[in-house]
Amino acid sequence: MIQTTSILDLDHAKRWLSQQLSHERFEHSVGAQEKAVELAEKFNLPLAERERAAVAGLLHDAAKLMRPPDLLDFCERHQIPIDDTDRASLQTLHPFVGAELVRETFQLEDPEILNAIRFHTTGRAGMSRVEKIVYIADKIEGNTRNPLYIQRMTAPLDFRNPHSLDLTMLFILDSTIQYLIERHQLIHPRTIEARNDFVTQLRAEKHL
Repeated sequence: MIQTTSILDLDHAKRWLSQQLSHERFEHSVGAQEKAVELAEKFNLPLAERERAAVAGLLHDAAKLMRPPDLLDFCERHQIPIDDTDRASLQTLHPFVGAELVRETFQLEDPEILNAIRFHTTGRAGMSRVEKIVYIADKIEGNTRNPLYIQRMTAPLDFRNPHSLDLTMLFILDSTIQYLIERHQLIHPRTIEARNDFVTQLRAEKHL
């Protein structure tokens, strides 16, 4: 387990994060950090990527509890682009606000960490391994997620198979889209693009 990184002091980051979040959301964030490190280790990612996964996993929800008007105001002040889907589903804004908040607070300019924070909710086409790890860790961390849900979402995980990371991403994206359809909710275009990208890649590699 990574307790510190060469990127930033995780203890300092945890103290800061605890001031931004409720106790439950903070425990979720710590759980996501731990799960991200575990996944990165089991998929044999290099140390630098493990450290990035740890930082992004911990800080992915930094703006989660900001009120919708404050999210919109932050986006306007920081010139973060917002489309109609974002305005209709304001939960898609907190990752972008969170990434900018982390960048400013910690003078952190690492694009892989910031993108892992930005896209942990919707996913996107062309995700890096760190982005995939953080996306999955957010869904299956053990501190606050339902054990039956974790068991279901981790069904495709096989650490002996390097393609299992992409297969798990596709499985979770498909499950998310199905959930949203059943509840007549909007699906962000980035989520559809991410799903189609994984299908295209896995088919080309003959894993679907």
